[in-house]
Amino acid sequence: MTKLLLLIATLLPLPLKLFVYRRIMGWQISQNVSIGFSYIDANEVSIGENVRIGHFNIIRCVKQLQIGKNSHIANFNQMFGRRDNPRWLSQLIIGKNVQFMSHHFVDAGGVVTIGDYTTIGGRETQIWSHSLIYKTGEPVLGPLSVNIGKEVYIGARTTLVGCQIPNQAAVGAGSVITKDFSQETGRILIAGNPGIVKKRYEVKAEAEPVPTGN
Repeated sequence: MTKLLLLIATLLPLPLKLFVYRRIMGWQISQNVSIGFSYIDANEVSIGENVRIGHFNIIRCVKQLQIGKNSHIANFNQMFGRRDNPRWLSQLIIGKNVQFMSHHFVDAGGVVTIGDYTTIGGRETQIWSHSLIYKTGEPVLGPLSVNIGKEVYIGARTTLVGCQIPNQAAVGAGSVITKDFSQETGRILIAGNPGIVKKRYEVKAEAEPVPTGN
């Protein structure tokens, strides 16, 4: 019954759609939020001010969905969680001022965090938060965490699997990232398959103020 209601809400005009989400579903949705013809199915939802979600996005089976203020999710994105097992956290946390462009895929079976002011650019990037885990000698499908830091740029057709991307990093188009990268003093460029640090950018010291005479 809930899924049918959410499907109907997808087609409703924005004021009625928000009424269903706020009053019937109990979701926390702030002011000036725009949601197009997109299907959202999550247990807990928190959406900040001025968030824009475009058309034909599918967000389903997510236990916790959080989108910070001023963020934009464009069109034709798929974000799938998993609710059939309590060990799958299925959390999708998107920070503020995030630009999430079109035609991307997010597996939110584990925990996916995207930091403030980050851009998921281009198209056809895949983010995976599950994999085979060998805890008892036998492979078991289990959840992972993907943590994308603040002010990060992710290029088109990137694949991220259970990894950590540090703040202010850039990930080159077509890269495959399967490990954690530590925070460094300056910005880094990660690229390749498998992804490695291709370039480090020097931190420019702030110029000292020029003294003025009287």
